[in-house]
Amino acid sequence: MANFNTKRPMEEDSSDSSEEEEEENDSQDEEMGEDEQLGENDREIQVDFEGQSPCAEDFHGIKSLMHQLFLKAHINLSGLTELIIQQNYIGSILQQCVDNDEPDSDDEGNSLDEVFGITSAINLTHHKDVECIKEVKKYLLEKTQKKLSGLFDDPSNQIGLLFNERFINIPPQVSVPLLENLCKEIDEAKKSGKPFDFTHFILISKLHESTRKDPESRKKKVKGGATILWVNAEEEPISEMGEILGEYSVRSESDAAVSGTWDEDDEQFDPKRRIVLITAKQLPEVLIKIKEFLE
Repeated sequence: MANFNTKRPMEEDSSDSSEEEEEENDSQDEEMGEDEQLGENDREIQVDFEGQSPCAEDFHGIKSLMHQLFLKAHINLSGLTELIIQQNYIGSILQQCVDNDEPDSDDEGNSLDEVFGITSAINLTHHKDVECIKEVKKYLLEKTQKKLSGLFDDPSNQIGLLFNERFINIPPQVSVPLLENLCKEIDEAKKSGKPFDFTHFILISKLHESTRKDPESRKKKVKGGATILWVNAEEEPISEMGEILGEYSVRSESDAAVSGTWDEDDEQFDPKRRIVLITAKQLPEVLIKIKEFLE
């Protein structure tokens, strides 16, 4: 699988000795100006990620990412996670690269095994009799006011549910090789006769929308949607190219860690989900648009 190089925020290490702290304070006093506006969480460290085929050991990490997407929806996330792992020739999980030359790599085993993201697709048509897929389809029909009924009822359609989930502090650039790899694996699976000859893809995107109702807020929205924040930035061009079938608030299902907390004077944002439909033929063009968008 491909390797990716990115940066993640790092908190200040509180284990330094008092002598080291004094030296750091002296140097910081000499480097005031622009840097003094940076908080502890603005420091960055270099982290390498790699895509791996999902396996049984990744169950809890993948399930956690499924919960991040579906929250309190009545869906058997364990069953959904097992389906993703069973078809491990399709899709990738995102993990931190293992450096076997590092002496502390064994001690960091837990963090290295952590699942930071999942990119995959499940055939909702092929698995229509599986209980968790029935629950997913019911959820999608409810959230789109049954706009997907015709698509689901047509036996000639092969509908894929696209998963593009990761931790919120991982930059969107990692999505490009993951999605490219997914497309290649889908093509290989089709050639070998596996049920991945999709006609359509459904994507559930996470976003936050401003709750301000004053004229200034509406003016910003008209000028270019400045009041919408995308959790996964690369999904904005997908939404623009695809057909939006539903959008709904999940504020009542979200905790502070998911939806964010806001001060009284801050712009208030409502956590939402948006259901987008694209055709399988659009996927290559979607990848091109994502690359252009992230450049």
